Amino acid sequence: MMNLSLPASFRLGGNAIHRVIGLCLVLILAGCSSSSSSSDNPAEDMPVNPGTQMPDDGGAGDPPTAEPGGSTSGGTPTAPLEEPSTDVPVNVPLAPLPNPPLTPAPGADSEPVRASGPVSTVREFFLVRNPDRNLDDTFGTLTDADFDAGPLPAVIQTPDSVNPLTNAAPVFENLNDVEVFAGQELTVVFKPIDPDGAGIPGLFPNAIPAGARYVDNFNGTRSLIWRPLQPQVGIREFTITATDPVAPFYRTQRTIRIKVKMPSDPSTIVNLPPVVNLIRDHTVRVNDPVVAYIKADDQNGTVPSLEILNPPPGATITPHYSDPKITILSFVPRTTGDIEMRLLARDADDDTLTGSRTVKFEVLSEQAFQRPGARLRELAAARDVLIGYASLLGFYERPDGALYADIAAEEFNLVTTENSLKWDLVNPLPGQYRWAQADNLVAHAKARRQAVHGHTLLWHRQLPGWIQRTPLADREIHMREFIDRVLQRYGNDIPIWDVVNEALEEDGTFRQSTWFEAMGASFIDIAFRQARLSAPNATLLYNDYDVSFDGPKADGLIALMQSLKDAGTPVDGVGFQMHLDADFDRYDEVAGNFQTIADMDLDIYITEFDVSIRAGQTEEQQADVYEQVLSLCLDQPRCKAFQTWGFTDMYSWRRQFNPLIMDNRYQVKPAYTALQQRLSEN
Repeated sequence: MMNLSLPASFRLGGNAIHRVIGLCLVLILAGCSSSSSSSDNPAEDMPVNPGTQMPDDGGAGDPPTAEPGGSTSGGTPTAPLEEPSTDVPVNVPLAPLPNPPLTPAPGADSEPVRASGPVSTVREFFLVRNPDRNLDDTFGTLTDADFDAGPLPAVIQTPDSVNPLTNAAPVFENLNDVEVFAGQELTVVFKPIDPDGAGIPGLFPNAIPAGARYVDNFNGTRSLIWRPLQPQVGIREFTITATDPVAPFYRTQRTIRIKVKMPSDPSTIVNLPPVVNLIRDHTVRVNDPVVAYIKADDQNGTVPSLEILNPPPGATITPHYSDPKITILSFVPRTTGDIEMRLLARDADDDTLTGSRTVKFEVLSEQAFQRPGARLRELAAARDVLIGYASLLGFYERPDGALYADIAAEEFNLVTTENSLKWDLVNPLPGQYRWAQADNLVAHAKARRQAVHGHTLLWHRQLPGWIQRTPLADREIHMREFIDRVLQRYGNDIPIWDVVNEALEEDGTFRQSTWFEAMGASFIDIAFRQARLSAPNATLLYNDYDVSFDGPKADGLIALMQSLKDAGTPVDGVGFQMHLDADFDRYDEVAGNFQTIADMDLDIYITEFDVSIRAGQTEEQQADVYEQVLSLCLDQPRCKAFQTWGFTDMYSWRRQFNPLIMDNRYQVKPAYTALQQRLSEN
């Protein structure tokens, strides 16, 4: 057996979770601090609902929002029943998957059906959609008995470097379960206390209820302010974590339960006006099909009507196949110019209560989107490197979907599945699967001669609630079954996979994830072995952020990769997420880390690249970072791909910082020209 752990004095206490790997002893002795790079933690992925694209944000001044194991939305925080192992088996074959399986395999009821009518911008293949059925996760719904049982105990995570006898864990003052009537505003104040008086503990939430606000009171406390309405009636949980002011990974996690009740007089609940959403201003191309999904929404849970007061000439209006709140507008603009639509949502209970919105489509000529010089994919192919982008989920259901698809296909020979293969989207309930989004992306890639990079088989985020609530002893099989089912479906169509994503904390130790909680460090080896069994010819990557430049996390990555290589784990390469700022200049460190990975006989993929322009920074600085990092890839023989996380600022997860190579109107920026020029050089 290969042991990834250090001596016992460097193991985590508290929940007895072993989190220390490889070079941490060196780092502790050297007194290394966290990285000072300007890159952000890429909570990377947007919610899968079209039109909502906000990355996680713990708030200014909060610690990195690593998700401690054991606490999940809708579940009960639990400590592991026993210590998960940090040992990685050496060349130990996996046992066969159980027959019958632990959860039902996807059947005919999960197969996509053909979409019909003017509901997309697709022209090259037959679009499919998921079957119309309710896949709401009601597993583990909390009851009055759960609420009456009283507050849940705190979960304390104690690093090995902390002695609880000399440094007490943070505590919360007067934090209890609460009851509230629908329509009543609830304020819960979270006041963390450091019993040692060393300072004010940090705070970060796990997930914030829809419509709620999590605010800083600027006195060491935070508040959850929420006015639940009719759809929120029931019992839900809210988890908050306090971090020790001296040792940030020394944490106390508390979960409160909020019981929302209907008042005796429902008329006391304020009837809020409906709103129009899911649509915003777009730039489109003349003679392209334009499809707009418009949602009339009501926070009180009723279904408003939608009125399009001035539809474009020749427009058709189609009800959504499953969501009565969504109307699909489609038309083809035949002339250039601006088209403004006035939209009105009318309340179902009070037709005098309305919400309105005006949306503008800027229609430009075909010439407005022409780009001088050779296309990036042609230049990259000549250099024997892949150049790619992460594809927006359901781009074919956006007004500019045709333009988006054409430019992406012209410029890139590789496409990453940004959200269409995340577990919560693909497998929301046991035995129930939603394949349509990934099927459509694969079909589009085939039609446009693009390779597909699958992202991601295993991650600690975007997991369905049912998998987070499973018994620890079952999680290995759940994990392996999911990997096998996804790869059995797409193994022949998707040659590159991020098998494990973001398993390390900022300090280079293992993240206390749903998977580590159950299997320890061995979950990484098991996931790769299952992936190799299910897709023997695929390229299998480990993917993470803040590992391209020097720091404890990069050291942790190197130690992890060496341990996996020593164990015979079938890992083929490392995916480097590089979400940088325009003042980034640590190129020597990047080159050195690339070389270290190459020396391990591993390939290098720059998987998630973008460069934010912060205050005082310029597009020219941004372009230089793009060019410099691409040069590092071209100069490193083991670097196989350079992939941007999207390509237009219109849909970037960091949209407010304009981080990509084309602007909101699909016009090229200096960063695009810099890539084009560098690829054309020797």
